[in-house]
Amino acid sequence: MPSTLRIAAALLIDADGRTLLVRKRGTQAFMQPGGKIDAGEQPAEALARELHEELNLRIAPGAAVYLGKFSAPAATNQVLLWRPSCSRYKSTCR
Repeated sequence: MPSTLRIAAALLIDADGRTLLVRKRGTQAFMQPGGKIDAGEQPAEALARELHEELNLRIAPGAAVYLGKFSAPAATNQVLLWRPSCSRYKSTCR
């Protein structure tokens, strides 16, 4: 049986209500920005690291508001969803 992969993902919504989705190169599926939580890493730290790596967006881990844990029966991913509290025009959130 495969182990569960823990993911920290961000819900980024602009002032017009549009949600930012990303797509990995070579894939067709769009998803929320974020990624795998490394061993020994806190979920909010993983989110901050992944947002910087993917979008060059810097957030302080404390700026992320935890929204919940989600999974699907057919998937081996467990997604921890966060919403950074920052302006859509800033590249840094504190």
